[in-house]
Amino acid sequence: MNSGQPTILFRLMTDPEEATLLSGWLEKSTGQTVVEEIFDGRSVLSVSVGHMDGLKRALLAEAGRSLGGTVLPEEVIEETDWDSFWKKQGFSRFTVNRWMHVVPEWEDTPVVQEPVLRLHPHLAFGTGLHETTGQCLSLLVEHRPVVKNPKSTILDFGSGTGILGIAALKLGYGKTLYAVDDDPLAVESTVNNLRLNGLEGASVVGSDFCEIAREFLEKGNRFGLVLANVTGNVITRFLPEWHGLLEPGGILILSGISTRELGRIESFCPPPFSVFRRKRFHTIFLRKAFC
Repeated sequence: MNSGQPTILFRLMTDPEEATLLSGWLEKSTGQTVVEEIFDGRSVLSVSVGHMDGLKRALLAEAGRSLGGTVLPEEVIEETDWDSFWKKQGFSRFTVNRWMHVVPEWEDTPVVQEPVLRLHPHLAFGTGLHETTGQCLSLLVEHRPVVKNPKSTILDFGSGTGILGIAALKLGYGKTLYAVDDDPLAVESTVNNLRLNGLEGASVVGSDFCEIAREFLEKGNRFGLVLANVTGNVITRFLPEWHGLLEPGGILILSGISTRELGRIESFCPPPFSVFRRKRFHTIFLRKAFC
């Protein structure tokens, strides 16, 4: 990752209710993907700032304080030290719905009959610990096909670490994954995690969704599953295209939806669909009608 260069992390702690606003501001200010994790009821936002000089980082810290955040000491992560960083964040093996096992790369692979997903986050979103990712994983396990689908195709929009798309492949939702993210770090992380799970040959990873959509429309192809753990604004923009590219009976899982955005997004969703509400973010599960 990052050609062997160390990563400098700017970290901001805030109340979970303010995390969405501050995360958007940090992403806009730095041009980098923001990773949010919850510790002891508080949100900690981390973002790479190695491309910014000392003055710009000092101004960023001052602005973060003025917006009500608590600026934590910068952390320098050497290329070889990501394991230690994520261990300190509390990322360890866990099981989804007592069925699928998510295991960090640095832990031994358990000998179990259920699917095992190996993962190394580096600096991309998606460890499975955030409530949006966790809800998506839970729905994927709950609605997994009884028989693996050997023909269907999966779209993971805003793939981050690739955890959701990889989980869908492991659970038998399809034979091919298209993973899309506009953050180069996320694209790299997705590629690495696909390789870690031996699935690099079953996937196409890139940053241009429009190109993929155009290719699918020209060939008359459709997705059997679309995953989008993003933001409400992104969902509103792309929902008609995702639904149009979904095969009849296909599944669309939307997450990262704030309470403020939920009503508006529900108005865009054709029935039937279900809403799974959580404290901060909500998830929509939609199955496209056959008629």
